[in-house]
Order: sequence, then structure tokens, then C-alpha cells
Amino acid sequence: MFGLYAGILTDRMDRRLLLFGTQFGGIALAAGAATLVAMGSLNIWGIFGLAFVLGCTTAFGMPVRQAIVPSLVTPERVLNAVTLMNVSAQVAQAGAVVSGAFIALGGIEAAFVAQAALLTLGLLALIPIRVPNVRQAAPRRMREDLREGLSFVIHHPGIRTLMIVLVATALAMAGTFQALLPKIALDELGAGPFRASMLFTIMLAGTLITSVVLASFRRVDRAGFYFLCTLVAGGVLNVALGLAPWYFMALVIMFITGFNAGIFINLNMALVQAHTPNAVMGRVMSIYQMCMMGAMPIGALIAGPMADVVGARYWFAIGGALLFLLGVVVIATQPALRRMSSAPDPAGTAAAMAGR
Repeated sequence: MFGLYAGILTDRMDRRLLLFGTQFGGIALAAGAATLVAMGSLNIWGIFGLAFVLGCTTAFGMPVRQAIVPSLVTPERVLNAVTLMNVSAQVAQAGAVVSGAFIALGGIEAAFVAQAALLTLGLLALIPIRVPNVRQAAPRRMREDLREGLSFVIHHPGIRTLMIVLVATALAMAGTFQALLPKIALDELGAGPFRASMLFTIMLAGTLITSVVLASFRRVDRAGFYFLCTLVAGGVLNVALGLAPWYFMALVIMFITGFNAGIFINLNMALVQAHTPNAVMGRVMSIYQMCMMGAMPIGALIAGPMADVVGARYWFAIGGALLFLLGVVVIATQPALRRMSSAPDPAGTAAAMAGR
């Protein structure tokens, strides 16, 4: 509901102020949840309310966090900065283990208190950040700001294709992973909860390895071409994973998938940020988030009934085959994206802004 408008505010407001506001919102949310649990007052409607507030906080917080990154580093360091940010997000997935320990020691409220405390530490870490001013233009209607952001994405051939690929990947792969992989692990591979969780853990390990390696690169020429190669490879891996007859084979495929996903995720975001002017960065990143986060649940909704029709593993493989074909078509038809590097191209972004 609020993703695009959050991007507009990111490009209108003091980004540092918006960053602090969303961080305060997260702290208040965690503290409120801890209080309600401790009082025994948290029912299903309270959980719905907290989830809605969390979604709002994320909608306004993610675009500003991502938009700030390119303005804090030199242009040739965008890939390094994006990759390190993604590494921190991947490492943070271990939070499930940490929260489990707090729940065992002090109950669910203890986990929320710990979350509020950690978010407060994060707030303190934000204090030294100084964010450059976005623009000095006179205030305009939100509709005009929204049109400018959408126009930039539509008229930049590389970024337009990146967004389309992101939606397709979320529909055919990410949503399918969420909905069907646990079922395939249980029904086809005979894996219980622990062994099923190990599939995701080994994938995360592969993603982290790739991210750390990419963080050492200052520039990747033809990054767009390498990104599209990961799309093709991801399709092949999805087919192989869906049809894997043994758990150990699936484990190996998941590790390679994580390795491939690390390149895909980091190059995708780096390409978008490196070729987007700072003045529209917030709106473009909000569109980026909507393409990814909006398409994933739709992909999961499609995967459920299709798995009932053709079988979970076969729909998993069909999604991979569709991604493979998409990757081949995009490589063959999108020379602008193939030539894009991980460093910004001032002439290219200026031309795209002029043609909006």
C-alpha cells in the first residue's frame, strides 16, 4: 500500500531523519510486543495489528536504507557497499537461532525485549551518518514525483529489464521456494524439519561465500551479462533441484544455488543503484522492493494450486525451465543490459533522465 509513497518521501525528506524515524518505529514495535506478551494481552487481532505496523515500517525503512548507500561511498565503490549490506542482511538470518535462545531463557517477551535492545544499538550506530542533501527543487505534487520515478525506470532499457527479470524470478523461483521446497523435502526426499532446514542453511552458506568474494571487487565490467548468466544457471539449478532423487544431491544443488544467488542478488541491486541518479534513488528502490516483495507471495499462491495439478517437484522444475528460457531470451535481445557495468555511467543516467 505504501511502497511507492515511501520512495517519494525518501526523495523529498531528509533521508537521515526518515532513517531515524523508521528505526524508532521498529524499537516501539518490539517494545510494544514485549509489553503485550508479558501482560498476556496479545491475541490474534493484536498480532495482525503488529504485523501491519511492521509492514509499514519496512515499507518506509527499506527504500531509504538502500537509497542512502550509494550517496555514502564513491561511485566505483557501489558494488562493495551493496554487497556488504547484503552480507549483513544474510548474516542477520541467524536471528532465528538467537531469538530461540532468548525464548528458552525468558519466554517470548524476552526475545522481543532483546530485539528492542538490538534495534536501539542500531539507532546509536546511525548517529554519525551524514547524508548528502537530495535536491533543492521546489515542492511538487506527489503524482509528479511518482511519474518521474516510474518514467525513469520505464525509459532506462537496462533498469527496466532488471525490474522485469526481478518480478519473473520472484514469481517463478522465490515464491515457489517458499511454498514448495519444504513439501518436496518431506514428501520426495524424506527429510524431517531439521534436514529440511539444512537445505536453506547450506544455501545461505553459498550465498555468503559469493557475497564476501564480490565485496572485494571495485568494478565488474559487463556485470549485466554475468547477472543474466546467473538467471540461466538458476533456471537449470531449479530444474535439477525439483527432480533430485536423493537428499544429498539436493543438498549439493542448494549450495550451488546459494553461490549463484549471491551473484544474482548483489549484481542486480548494484546495477540498479549504480545507474540511478541520487535524486530519484528512493523512488526507484521502492519500485525495486515492490517488484521483489510483491511478486513473491503471488508466486507462492500460484505454486500451491499448480503443485496440486502437476505435482510439487514438477512445478518446481517447470518454474526453473521458464527462468532458463527467460534468461536466454534476455541475453539475446537486451544488449544494453549486457553491456552495463557495476560502476555508474553518468552519460547513460543523464540521457535516461532527459528522456523521461
